[in-house]
Amino acid sequence: MDLLVVVPHPDDESFGAGGALLLAKKDGLRTGVLTLTRGEAGRTLGLCAPAALPQVRVEELRRAAEILGVDFLEVLPFPNALPQGRRGQKEAAEGSRGLASGRGLPDHPEAEAAIRERLLSLRPRYVLTFPPDGINGHPDHVAASRYATRAAEGLAQVVYFVRPEGPWPVTHRLHLPEWALARKLQALAQHRTQALSLLEFMEKHPERLWRETFHLPGAEGPQEGPWW
Repeated sequence: MDLLVVVPHPDDESFGAGGALLLAKKDGLRTGVLTLTRGEAGRTLGLCAPAALPQVRVEELRRAAEILGVDFLEVLPFPNALPQGRRGQKEAAEGSRGLASGRGLPDHPEAEAAIRERLLSLRPRYVLTFPPDGINGHPDHVAASRYATRAAEGLAQVVYFVRPEGPWPVTHRLHLPEWALARKLQALAQHRTQALSLLEFMEKHPERLWRETFHLPGAEGPQEGPWW
């Protein structure tokens, strides 16, 4: 294994690293995705019953991973937290979101050991995950970054996908060619239950669909092209 993406929710892999996975695969690298939850706190958009959302989101992820050409995919069953500011909202009580208690990855530090176990087995050269602030402060994003970073100590080089402007400076930029952008959009489209999140992202950050930015600790940048 060369590159393993470690994220908390189905769809994070396509938003943050869809282009990187596609370009790494094109360069002959073996790639993988490890998702720590089944995304049961996401919206259903009326496409399934709340109780069925975890299974539906896993299937959405499997279709997206196939499009991204990953060699390895695993979904762990840790609980998915509601985003900050949404806990206890009326829409959750009415069942328009999936089943979630509001508790999530921050309450399950054993996820770190689970990640390390996979790293010991897969031996990736790089672990790609959220930066320490989780990009948007989502508690699961922050916890996944912390667990993945600690789990990778002495085993793999950690790389963060980051905002173009933020506390972690961009060291590498990937400008996706047309074929990769098309495949990334196709992968994103598989996450149908989360279509509102995609539309919100497209409205606020359309340029981040075709330009992915990363922080490799210790590297100087920004450099155009991959870090691998």
